[in-house]
Amino acid sequence: MNPLRLHVLYEYGQDRRPYGSAFIRLLRPLTHPVFRDKLAVTSGPIYHDTPVDAVIVDRLWRPDISLAVAQQLRTQVSRVGARLFYALDDNFLMLAQEHKDWRPTADQLQALEFFLAESDGILVTTRPLQAALRAYNSRIAVVPNMLDDRLLAGRGVNSAVYSLSWKQWVSKLGSTLLRARRDWRRSRTTIGYMGTFTHDDDLLMILPALWEIWKRHGDTVAFELLGVAAHTETRRLLQGLPVRMLQIKPRQVEYARFMRWFSRVVNWDIAISPLCDTAFNQCKSDIKFLDYAVIGAAGVFSRVPAYAETVRHGETGWLAENTSPAWVEALDTLIRDNTLRKRMATAATCYLYTERIVRHAAGYWLAALEELIGR
Repeated sequence: MNPLRLHVLYEYGQDRRPYGSAFIRLLRPLTHPVFRDKLAVTSGPIYHDTPVDAVIVDRLWRPDISLAVAQQLRTQVSRVGARLFYALDDNFLMLAQEHKDWRPTADQLQALEFFLAESDGILVTTRPLQAALRAYNSRIAVVPNMLDDRLLAGRGVNSAVYSLSWKQWVSKLGSTLLRARRDWRRSRTTIGYMGTFTHDDDLLMILPALWEIWKRHGDTVAFELLGVAAHTETRRLLQGLPVRMLQIKPRQVEYARFMRWFSRVVNWDIAISPLCDTAFNQCKSDIKFLDYAVIGAAGVFSRVPAYAETVRHGETGWLAENTSPAWVEALDTLIRDNTLRKRMATAATCYLYTERIVRHAAGYWLAALEELIGR
């Protein structure tokens, strides 16, 4: 059978470069060598009527998106006999109702609702998002986020893991599959948080817990933030904590370079992902769980749908209720229990490399495309 021909219309800004989300969900996975004989993928900011089986339009696609532009694309794709699929990883319909730094414009919302209703199928990253969009379209396939193993520095990971199953890896944890990542006995524990500049509310939710942890442990703990804390008021509230703001060089911002840098350089003992339990966040994915597994950190995550389905509490991560006492308990336990911290970090890395890198998770994409196209 000939390869399935796909064209990806990635989401982009004024510089016409793909956003990081487009790289994570579409561009990197679909161009992985594992699909070499199965998919023929092109991408760009526009579609030129080239013969394809399907066009995948990503999120809000272009800065000047409008209902008229969306309708024009629908007509264009139908004219060449292709399918139009819509790829979405956040419930932008709910975002419009929340007090966030950014909300869709009226033009963007009209285009969004048109794509949801008029596409031949929708590709989402979580089951809650699939359920939330059922009213618009019955043809919705779930493709969970996966990381492109070509971008990961593999710090501490022997290349032999790529051919092993989860059970095989777990049985060999005492061997040479995992090299020494760090000195697990070092005197200072570093707690890190990485995310986009939209997580001030999430950080502020656990700020009292961070203050309590510093009060208990003093100079034996340090905090590092990468990306989060965009507002002046948030930074003011952080003053007094031993917080280091990690800076990224402009040339390292684009996703591929960022992940190579992140997986090679960042060295956290504990990584956190607080997430307020809002209607918008209930549809989010567990991408930070995967990112933290890359660097071999023990992760603490809010007990919300994004993480509760995949993080195994006490085994591959710690699930904490969104209360200060719960977060204090989680962080305090992991700071004091070096053995538990190491075991959780190792198990999370095992899970990532055996189940959620593209090399091993490609079947999700193939099943979704088969479901929506019928090949």
